[in-house]
Order: sequence, then C-alpha cells, then structure tokens
Amino acid sequence: MTAPAVSVAMPVRNVAATVDLAIRSIAEQTFPDWELVVVDDGSTDATPEILTRWSAADARVRTHVDGASRGISARLNEAVRLARGELVARMDGDDISFPQRLEVQVGYLRAHPDVDLLGAGEMVFASTGELRGFRTAPPDHPAITADVLGGIPVSHPTWVGRREWFLRNPYDPAATACEDQELLLRAHATSTYANVPDVLLAYREDRIKLRRSLAARAATAAYLLRHGRTGGRLAAGAAAAAGQLARGARDAAAVLLHQEERVMRGRVTPPRPGDEQTWQVWRPVVLAGHPDGSGAPGPDAGPEP
Repeated sequence: MTAPAVSVAMPVRNVAATVDLAIRSIAEQTFPDWELVVVDDGSTDATPEILTRWSAADARVRTHVDGASRGISARLNEAVRLARGELVARMDGDDISFPQRLEVQVGYLRAHPDVDLLGAGEMVFASTGELRGFRTAPPDHPAITADVLGGIPVSHPTWVGRREWFLRNPYDPAATACEDQELLLRAHATSTYANVPDVLLAYREDRIKLRRSLAARAATAAYLLRHGRTGGRLAAGAAAAAGQLARGARDAAAVLLHQEERVMRGRVTPPRPGDEQTWQVWRPVVLAGHPDGSGAPGPDAGPEP
C-alpha cells in the first residue's frame, strides 16, 4: 500500500458524542491523500464501537484500541510511530477540521521545506452552537518565539508537521495537560515554527475544566522554572511560573463565582462583521452532526453503510 502524504493523529478517550463528526471532517477533506490514525486511550463509553465501524467502512481510517489508559502524550507518540505519512497532522475527537485544512497546510509545508511545524487559526464554538470567537497567531518563527516563557502561540489542535520532527522531539508523558507547550519550548531553539492566517479548525470549548486547568497550570509552572534555571533565566522563569499559577487561581475563581463565560470570551477575538454569517454555515453541522442533517452523533453514530 502506498504511503499517504499526511497522517492525521487523533488520540481519543470517551468522545462518543463528538468523534463521528470529527472523523467525518477528515473524511470530507478537499485533500484526498491522507490516513487517519485513531488511538483510543481506554475509553469506557461507545467510542471503540464507533471507531470499529469507521475502520470497517474506510481503509484510510486506522484504529487502535487496547483498553489501556496511558495518557495523551503516550498516545500521540504511539500515533506518530504508526503514521506512514511524511507529514503528521493533529486532530482531537471533539473538534472539526474545515474541508480545506489539509490542502492549505500540506501545500504550505511543501512550499516551505524549512518549516518543521505549522499551525493555523481556529474558530472557537460551544456545543450549543454558539460562536465564541477566533484565535489567530503570528506567522513566522521569530514572532512566534518572541517570548517563549510567556507562551508559544501555535495551537495544538491545528498542528501539521514533519514526521521526522515529531520522532526527534517526542511528547513528554510527564507534561500533564501541557504537553504541547512543553514540546514547543523544548524544541524551539532547533526548530522552525509557522502559522497560516487561515481559520482551518473549529475548536469546541464548553466550559472551564477546572481540575485539568489547575493541573496544567501547575505542570506548566514547573517546566517554566526548570527551563529558566537551565537557560540562565531563573528570574524570568519564576515570573512566568507565577503568572501561570495566577491564571489557575483566576480559573478557579471564575468557576466558583459562575464567571466562566466572561473568562472564556476573554481568551478569544470577538466575532467580526460577517463572521456570524460564516458560522451559520457550520452551526447546523455542530448541532446536527453532519452537513446533510442526518442526525446528531451519539452511541450509534458511525459511517454511512
């Protein structure tokens, strides 16, 4: 079997309500030369059954279910090892890739062989169908890495990079809930990052997951301190770590005071004139589960016969 141009790596866990739509968004890409490597991380809902139906219906969908729970970093490393494409794209089981996503990002990487890892803009939405706003990022490596301790803006769900880069720079399983920023920071001095301005992914964000947020902030603070110390920037690392802990406290206060919506809206660029019209094209997809309105995804979701 000929290797595809790009392998889409999708680690999943208990996403039966959304994974059908996520997979469909890859199946309907305008760029046809792909494979989807879905690695389940010990799901206890109907996710494995949905994956089985997809892999039976489409040979490009390769699913791996072993019943164990090893964490997203270990599963991403596993998906990279299983990937056959020269490029590896990230995808989560609750987001939506717009049809032109792979075409745009693969085209960019082919035209820019010096770039190791590429991100894109994203539209942020709620499962209720509400458009929250947008996130975009600087286009080139110098701007992206201008303040590495303050964060490296390449949105994880939008990543497409060279497989050999992922093999050289594996995810750290110890980086709980901050695996992307830890990797970006660790690899930035020997890598080249870029972002395309196009909004190519719809990112689902319903609420602040407080336990995950606090774990991510604490882990991020720890690696920022470590990086600052080893890089001779201890004071800067300590300041960045304190900022992460302060953001964790803000998230906790938002949840306790029922101010989640205000905080989440502060993390995105508000919709611009005309954006709502664009979203109306996608809102039925989110609410119905498929562009043809065939029904919301759920335990019985799967590819059409």
